[in-house]
Amino acid sequence: VVALAGLRRRTPAAGGEQADAGPAVPDDRVAARVNAARLLLIPGLVLAVVGILAGDRGWSTTGATVPAQASDDGTLTVVDWNLHYGVAPSTAVDLEGVARAIEAQDPDVVTLQEVERGWVFGGGADMATWLAHRLDMTIRFAPAADQQFGNAVLARSALTDVVVHPLPYGDGPQDRSALSVTLTTAAGEPVRVTSVHLQHRESNTPTRLAQLDALLAAEPVTGPALLAGDLNAVPGSPELDVLTDAGWVSAVDAVGDPAALTSPVPDPEHRIDWVLGQGVTFTEATVGTSPLSDHLPVTARWRVTTD
Repeated sequence: VVALAGLRRRTPAAGGEQADAGPAVPDDRVAARVNAARLLLIPGLVLAVVGILAGDRGWSTTGATVPAQASDDGTLTVVDWNLHYGVAPSTAVDLEGVARAIEAQDPDVVTLQEVERGWVFGGGADMATWLAHRLDMTIRFAPAADQQFGNAVLARSALTDVVVHPLPYGDGPQDRSALSVTLTTAAGEPVRVTSVHLQHRESNTPTRLAQLDALLAAEPVTGPALLAGDLNAVPGSPELDVLTDAGWVSAVDAVGDPAALTSPVPDPEHRIDWVLGQGVTFTEATVGTSPLSDHLPVTARWRVTTD
């Protein structure tokens, strides 16, 4: 805008009188303005092109040499974490700390919620692209509250068949979504992985139930599958009853400590973050201790169930 404003040229009015806008601008000053405009416009255009290209990478594969298939040892690891747009309860923003906490679990796939891509609250960082580059993983992102805030899935291998599921708004107050992708194991077995964040507020059970109904209808289970995220629902709630009735098994309840709580940090009172599976066998499940979000991460080791 500044550069284009500099291109404005005032010309004399008819009959030799000056236009109301003021005296004519000498040709040499006009040329100087044009050069100044070029100096402002060209770098901006170059940066825009670079940003578009980099942004496209942020939505797809960012690892340098990401294989098509996951680990070949038979047992895989998933980490689920609501990142609270990168802000810890202490108000610190420590993306490197988040990356190290994830890295320490040596995950094959990571499901994230409350991932921000430029929010001022989170320091203006694009968490999705930054984490993908830092961890050398594939990234897929699904907007929720807005285009800069939503859910993500990271993996050490390729992710295919990406689908974003907008969820019913219900009583609000925020748009929610789920992100589903396919992870392929070393044996060539496709595993459907979904990262989801349901509506908050205790009174919003009807909205969460409607969101689960929509998600289960959109993602029918036809093979091995993982469903992980911040469900804003506790054990024994109607929301978990819907999922268990549909065949989903909680990793923490199967092989972990059901008394472990996940939110809010630093003094958790509820277990509302979940890793669930169908067609997979969980071998270990733990709730982490990282204080870098208002939720604690949940890690589960699993393998595809064989008949």
